[in-house]
Amino acid sequence: MSAMGTALVLAGHGSHLNARSGEAVRAHARALAASGAWDEVLVAFWKEEPSLARALDGCAASDVTVVPVFMSEGYFTGEVIPAEMGLDGPVTHHEGRTVRYTRPVGVHPALAGIVVERALEAGAATDDAIFVLGHGTRRNSGSSNAVHEQVERVRAAGRFAEVIAVFTDQEPNIASIPELAGGRSAVVVPFFASEGWHVGQVAANGVGAVRYADPAGTHPGIAAVITELALEAARA
Repeated sequence: MSAMGTALVLAGHGSHLNARSGEAVRAHARALAASGAWDEVLVAFWKEEPSLARALDGCAASDVTVVPVFMSEGYFTGEVIPAEMGLDGPVTHHEGRTVRYTRPVGVHPALAGIVVERALEAGAATDDAIFVLGHGTRRNSGSSNAVHEQVERVRAAGRFAEVIAVFTDQEPNIASIPELAGGRSAVVVPFFASEGWHVGQVAANGVGAVRYADPAGTHPGIAAVITELALEAARA
C-alpha cells in the first residue's frame, strides 16, 4: 500500500442542505493522509464538491482504491458511485490505471464494536435497550441488511439487555421505541455516516426521554475500518 503511485478515494454522499454532512468524511481523509499509507488521499461526494464524476481529476496515481463511506449496500454504492466514477465492478482497468472498489464501511464487522462504544459514550448501562437507527428504504429491501447484521453482532456480545434495529424510512420506525423498549431506558445509536440532515431531523422529532449517541460513522475508528477495506480489496 505504501508503494509510489497509490491513491485512496473516500466516496461520500454529502449534502447541499447541510454543510456538516461531509465533515466526517473529510476528517477520516485527514487521518488517513497522516498515516502515509497512500501517496494521495482524496474525497468525493454525490451532493457536494469535489464531485464523484471528477474524483480522479488531477490524481497522478496509477493504483487507486475507492472506499464508499456509506453504511449499507444499496442504490448509492451499487449504482450511483460506479456510474459517476466509470467503475466496471470490484476492479476497473482504464488507460493504465487500476481502480479497486471496496464494500461500504457499514458492512464491516468492526462497526459492531463502534456501535457499542457510541452507546457507552452516551451513558448506556447493561440493563438498557440499545436502538441502532438506520435509514432504510421501502425501495430497496437490502439497504437495511447492514443494520440488522450489526445488531446481531452487538446482541451476541451480551453487553446490553436489548439491542434492536429501528429506521427512519421503514418499519420498525423510530416512533416505536417506547413500545419496543418495554419500560427500559433507551439509547439510540444513529447508524449514519455523518452528522447530517437525517440525524438532525431524528434528534429534533424523536421520542422524548431517549438518549442519542453520536453517529457511528463519525467515530475516529472508521479510519481503521477504511484501511482494512482497502487492504482487503488489494488482497483480493
